[in-house]
Amino acid sequence: MKRALAMLALAWSLGAGAMEWQPDPAVPLQVAVADTMREFQARSPDLEPYFRDACAIAVFPRVFRVGLGLGGGGGRGLLLYNGKVHGEVSQGAFSLGLQAGGQSFRQIIFFRTCESMREFTDSGNLGPLSGRVELAGRASAQAGSSGASMDPGFTSDVALFSLSRGGLMLELAAAGVRYRFTPAAPQ
Repeated sequence: MKRALAMLALAWSLGAGAMEWQPDPAVPLQVAVADTMREFQARSPDLEPYFRDACAIAVFPRVFRVGLGLGGGGGRGLLLYNGKVHGEVSQGAFSLGLQAGGQSFRQIIFFRTCESMREFTDSGNLGPLSGRVELAGRASAQAGSSGASMDPGFTSDVALFSLSRGGLMLELAAAGVRYRFTPAAPQ
């Protein structure tokens, strides 16, 4: 019984770590990440189990995409793990298909297990079956700060959610996203 309680406490503390993180007010990226997390919680209360149960969370305060036939984009953020900034994350995207316009959005990637987080930090993969570049179909329509999008391809250990910031984008395209992780400097 004691062992089961200890394991439960350990699992809770690992999952709660990212939520207990406090940004350094002198670092603009950390402030933007904290604001993004608050925005997701306020606009999508149904994400609470993801925040609570995640081993780690990658937060991108601003991701942009532009396209006219060919498209591209990118963003940068932080990976939070065990109550600390584990490192900086970036993404670069390309797309091909019927698309026109540009859009900006916030994005959070929840890693349910620490193994999926390590896979991401070691190789940039969002799951055991993905390669260095994550390929997925994408359909979206956005005008201003409202819109709808579908990002298929979630795995059981990784979930990705986006909130629109603004733009005008119509697309039906195949997209690829490459992720990179840079560890935080030891403290």
